[in-house]
Amino acid sequence: TQEDCEDVLLCLDDIKWLQHQFFVSHDTNRLNSFHDLLMGCDVKLPRPEVEPRNQELEARIQCLKARQANREYKAMTRNVDTFRVHEPEETISYHLKQMNKQLIAVLQFIISVLAGFAFGFIGIELIVGNLDFGFRLLLGVIFALIIALAEIYFLAKKLSEDIPSTLT
Repeated sequence: TQEDCEDVLLCLDDIKWLQHQFFVSHDTNRLNSFHDLLMGCDVKLPRPEVEPRNQELEARIQCLKARQANREYKAMTRNVDTFRVHEPEETISYHLKQMNKQLIAVLQFIISVLAGFAFGFIGIELIVGNLDFGFRLLLGVIFALIIALAEIYFLAKKLSEDIPSTLT
């Protein structure tokens, strides 16, 4: 019965012996799977060890929580206190400048891609000579695609540099 049994612990050598027995019993058509042996057994796994948190990390977390709470408080009370100096992110000119930067980036992207297409479509024909229309079109698309990929890379790099400055 289960009440009379003590906990039985298996080590790695026992598991290896069981694996060997599976191969031996496979030839004799006896039990040859691990779940057949475990049927009716309770498997007790050891509890993972919980390591105490690092005090440096805990202090840093508390500092970050305090900063975040201060930002949230400032955002909540922004319209209540009229004597406080307004942050530059709250002005319309700041938002217009940000929108202007983004529009310039989009226009630069479009112009660069169109210039790459024009070079591939017209420029190669001027250098090499008369080419088939389909081939010129293919060259234009290839050059435009290469330039578009490069522009997307630099746009993503620029945006990743701008994000931390807007959060602080």
